[in-house]
Amino acid sequence: MPKLSNRWSAVAGSVAVVVGLLAMASCGSDDTVDASKAEQGIESSSLSTSTTQITSASCPNDVKKEKDKTFTCDVKLSGGGKAKVIVTQTSNHNTFSYSFKQGSVKLPGATVDKAIEEDLAKSGVTGTIVNCPETVTVAVGKTFTCPFTTSAGRQGQVSFTFSNASGTVDSSSVKES
Repeated sequence: MPKLSNRWSAVAGSVAVVVGLLAMASCGSDDTVDASKAEQGIESSSLSTSTTQITSASCPNDVKKEKDKTFTCDVKLSGGGKAKVIVTQTSNHNTFSYSFKQGSVKLPGATVDKAIEEDLAKSGVTGTIVNCPETVTVAVGKTFTCPFTTSAGRQGQVSFTFSNASGTVDSSSVKES
């Protein structure tokens, strides 16, 4: 009987060690933000627009849970754009709010070209090809200028501003010269 008792003691000791390790592991994860939940939230957030369609997000795994604390995630945008998103912890239970980091949204020029061409077409300037730089860094309040060519061969410049940090072209600001 003593041998049986020793075996049970050994099994019980092993179980206690495993339970203790699991408890420690879960305590550690209870103290940090669930990065995958933050990433999923960014991807399905209202930050995605026609010019800034978020295709993926990558957040750090070692952020401590703390209400009102912020951290930054990298996002990829459709067409090859990229940005940084500031994530604010709205509680200690993996709930967040999201905003683009000012000046971090970099849109492919082709995406901006298309938005401006659509605005010009709405104002009667059809068949226009706009040629902004390969990458446009969004800055609200700054006026951008890009060359254009009409289908008739006329060349000129078009100026515009962004209406928000996500890169929406302010249609009322699109002016040709």
